[in-house]
Amino acid sequence: MIRKVFAVAGATAAAAALLMSPQAQAREVFTYTKSDVGAQHFDHCPANRSCIFAGLNGGHGYGSFASGDGDLADSSGPTGLNNTMESFSNRRGELWCYYDAGGFNNLIFRVAAGAQGNLLAEHRNRVTSLRICP
Repeated sequence: MIRKVFAVAGATAAAAALLMSPQAQAREVFTYTKSDVGAQHFDHCPANRSCIFAGLNGGHGYGSFASGDGDLADSSGPTGLNNTMESFSNRRGELWCYYDAGGFNNLIFRVAAGAQGNLLAEHRNRVTSLRICP
């Protein structure tokens, strides 16, 4: 009888560990993979840069990045872009990751190499840091 209790307890602990594992709790992160709008103002993005725009269709102010920015809210780098991103152009050969917190925390979406377009409504005006995905 003691063996059965330990066997049941061991199986329960193993099942709980599986439910709590990072793999079991991983969420799907949206990846933009293609261009969804015409060139319009995206041509402002220099070659070999990833750009973010404060307006739809590549409009309004923008910032271009070679490797990223850990905090768009600070005074270094481009100003006025924290939580204002509405469109993007990735003219680099790498996948880029976008976060809604400084220090590359809380990944919200990714942008594939060569993609440009408008963000989905739920992703607009949330980006605080960005970088080439690790």
